[in-house]
Amino acid sequence: MTVISQSLSRLWRALFLQPAAYEEMREDNNTFVEGLFLIAAVGLAVALARLIGDLLEWASSPQLSAVQEVVYRNLLQMPWYQTMFEQAGQPFAEQFRQQYEWGWRVLPRLLGAPDPGMAAFNLLLTPLGFIVSWLIYGLLAHIVARLLGGEGTLAQTLGTTALAVAPQLFNLAELFPALVVGGVVGAWTLLCRYMGLRVAHDLSWPRALIAALAPGLILSLLIGLLVAAGLALAIPILSMATGGSR
Repeated sequence: MTVISQSLSRLWRALFLQPAAYEEMREDNNTFVEGLFLIAAVGLAVALARLIGDLLEWASSPQLSAVQEVVYRNLLQMPWYQTMFEQAGQPFAEQFRQQYEWGWRVLPRLLGAPDPGMAAFNLLLTPLGFIVSWLIYGLLAHIVARLLGGEGTLAQTLGTTALAVAPQLFNLAELFPALVVGGVVGAWTLLCRYMGLRVAHDLSWPRALIAALAPGLILSLLIGLLVAAGLALAIPILSMATGGSR
């Protein structure tokens, strides 16, 4: 329990950018293991808060099936529907019903309606996503930091950047459906990553800032190249397909 409370205390101090918290993580003998624990724990806590928030919103919202049926019955009374039914008969009615039901399967997702089932599944996906994101970012940031003259090890980089999960604690506000955190989490996360890289590699602030920003820029460039390559392959294929169908 002492180890857990110490880790949580370190995470809390890292949230407020206290250098001592990052220095302690850098010097920890199990910095990677502790970082992994913090990432997984915060990810699970955020996913659990979202699940509870979705359950509360779902319980307080009107049943969509009842709303769907009321709207459908009113549509059947519309003059345009009566006209179309008189012209096309039962096939039109069956097709309209199918399209209407399909629309109601898609509409809740577009409107962001609460989905307790998906929120429960996120109890696994959210911590896993946090871990994968942390590892990819940490590896890229470590490479850039070393190229800029950094002295830290990969374990120290991963350990100190793991503390950048601290701003995700703001997402625990999703426990209350009406509260929205907004973009503050992303900006605060970047500040924590900057602090972690500066402490882990003993970099000047401009170099630490470059190391903190570089992984995002690299990933954006890679995604852009992949999209461009995909389009370059897809356009000739589509041209051949449409040309051959004429």
